[in-house]
Amino acid sequence: MKKFILLIICYLALQFGMESIMSDDLVYDSLINQISYERISEVIDQGKKWKWLSYALIPILVSVRIFFVVICFSIGGLFFNIENGFKKFFSIATNAEYLLIVPGVVKLLWFSFFQTNYTLTDLQYFSPLSVFNFFNPTEIDPWLVYPLQLLNAFELLYWFVLAYQLKEVLNENLSGSIGFVAKTYGVGLFIWVILVMFLIVSIS
Repeated sequence: MKKFILLIICYLALQFGMESIMSDDLVYDSLINQISYERISEVIDQGKKWKWLSYALIPILVSVRIFFVVICFSIGGLFFNIENGFKKFFSIATNAEYLLIVPGVVKLLWFSFFQTNYTLTDLQYFSPLSVFNFFNPTEIDPWLVYPLQLLNAFELLYWFVLAYQLKEVLNENLSGSIGFVAKTYGVGLFIWVILVMFLIVSIS
């Protein structure tokens, strides 16, 4: 539980840091050609009013992601007769989740020290070490953005971190553990991505 609480604190700190690079001037400059000045002011005021919600949602969203992984593993673990499987899988998923903070930290450092002249679009589409970087954001369909951003080096490393921790629990070698991750979390992630793509197409 201590690792989980520390994880939440890290995400909260990252959210606080991200807000530091989301200035009011940035919002005005990025939206002034799309909507009126008065409307932009309303958007900013509403954002400040509900800023607390972004912090309140972090523990919920992190918990949902971890439990998603745990449930996928627990279903697969039924075939291995693993004792206290849920507890072990929760610990493994929590440990691996720390890796997924790194892209956010890279993003924060990049726009804080390297690309200091940026827009909201730059922030939205920034995806370090992902397949998405090989495409022009303005030339691809919106429903392709999420899956292309998800295909990145950090997600791949995340799979390996999960698999490495699962070796002892499953009594398998690394390749066997990777296969387990692919058949459980991988299948669940694929279904999730398809669902997100479908929702984006439906809304568009």
